[in-house]
Amino acid sequence: MSQNQQGDKAQKEQYLSDQVEKGLDADLCAQFLVSLKPEGGDDIDNWSLSELKSAIEQFKESQKQAEEQQPNNSEDQSNLQQAQPQEQPQQNQQINQQSNTPVLVNCYQILPNELSGDNVSAKIVTYKKESAGFFSSSYIVFQIETQPHGWVVFRRYSDFEWLRDSLQKFYPAFVVPPIHKKRSRSFEDTYLNKRVIFMQRFLNSIFKSYELKSNIIVKNFLSLTQNNEFKKFQESITKSAPPQTVQRMFSKEGQVNCVAPGELHQYAQQTQDYFYEIDGVYKKLRVLSKSLKEIQQQNSLKIYCVGEIFASLFQHLNKLNQVLPTGQAQGLAATSRYYKQHYDYLGQYYWKINRINRGHYNSSIKQIYETRAVISQDLEKFKSKLHYKKERLFQLGDISKWDLSKDIKLSPQELQQNKKLAFQYMCDQETKQEMGMEMLVGYYTNQIFSQTQQFFKQQQQELVGHFIKFCQVQAFNITDHHQLWADAITNLQNNLLTQKRQTQQVVIESVG
Repeated sequence: MSQNQQGDKAQKEQYLSDQVEKGLDADLCAQFLVSLKPEGGDDIDNWSLSELKSAIEQFKESQKQAEEQQPNNSEDQSNLQQAQPQEQPQQNQQINQQSNTPVLVNCYQILPNELSGDNVSAKIVTYKKESAGFFSSSYIVFQIETQPHGWVVFRRYSDFEWLRDSLQKFYPAFVVPPIHKKRSRSFEDTYLNKRVIFMQRFLNSIFKSYELKSNIIVKNFLSLTQNNEFKKFQESITKSAPPQTVQRMFSKEGQVNCVAPGELHQYAQQTQDYFYEIDGVYKKLRVLSKSLKEIQQQNSLKIYCVGEIFASLFQHLNKLNQVLPTGQAQGLAATSRYYKQHYDYLGQYYWKINRINRGHYNSSIKQIYETRAVISQDLEKFKSKLHYKKERLFQLGDISKWDLSKDIKLSPQELQQNKKLAFQYMCDQETKQEMGMEMLVGYYTNQIFSQTQQFFKQQQQELVGHFIKFCQVQAFNITDHHQLWADAITNLQNNLLTQKRQTQQVVIESVG
């Protein structure tokens, strides 16, 4: 293949890669290209760049027409209701946010499934490189096994990202664990093994939450083996609308409390301040940890260099001893060789203590605070505008423009004489909208309390586990290091003793 042909192929591959990054369905597009060129349509060399661009545009247009012909069912969340099929009848309830009395509102109930038990686990067992076929770019798939069900699936890193985005979309008031960002397309085992560790932590965190693991999104992620079936499910979930009201939220009981006591509102504000203030603390910790890692690596390399110097000294002494007929420095050479071995051991020791894992800070909980803050701000703006509107309507006195609630039992005269009652019943639709926003704020406030309590508990367990492991590693290293120095003393003393005996033997032989 000439350089021009190679350059042309590289342009076509880059074009296709860019299209896939923008959301092009590679499998469907490849089938479409084969339909245009039954003979060799799946070979990129059989297309010019202009022909390829034209064919891709035709494919996009055909997909657009197909989507327009399909009914729009994104609002009913039909796929999610496979896991929560029963939505309890909604009730018209008056919410009094000034009261501490709980007000339970019906929502989607999370029904138990195969993943709800305590003995279920999902483990990433291996990974492998896959070819993307026509679209040329290779990628890595991770093999996940779910026990005790025996499910085995292969998922890409982008599938893990989709899983997290979907959980965050439909469970906005729950702490969805973070997933480590992909910063490279490396296929090196060292990089991929580290990625497996991060993604396994992500799955483990999901399984700590009954609500997150007991839904159709996680179940299908772990159980759908056919790639086209899984992609179809992904697409349907992506198109589904996220919950905008309390009634469309999900809970284990099928009901949520929408009134938060005053102390919980105060708790939410104080813990929000805490999470934002400690960002700087963890930033310093990351910087110092990185600096400590670099120092340990430098120490390890310097110790290895010292060992190499003694290795060089041994070589020079050994060379000298080979040419000397008498008075050889055998003892010094042996000592130099031992020093080299000893410093190798030291270098390995300092390299090992550098491999201790640092604690991980889960910042995803801040998303709940940010959502609550946005809803609270929107609520205050809405209430202010609605209050002004009601004031104007009440002053004008034209009750026909008040948009009164249908279940009102008061006479127009009673309403015109009682401003408080009038405000309660006028602008019915907007008043209900205000009530819905108040319910959301109460719901998020209660969720912040329960989620932060669970978060603090998990953080404590992780920190205790981390420092136990840290202490175990240090105890082992100290014992190992103690043995290393003890062996050094013994070996050096034996070396001197051997040298003394050899000298005495030489003297005896010379006298004899």
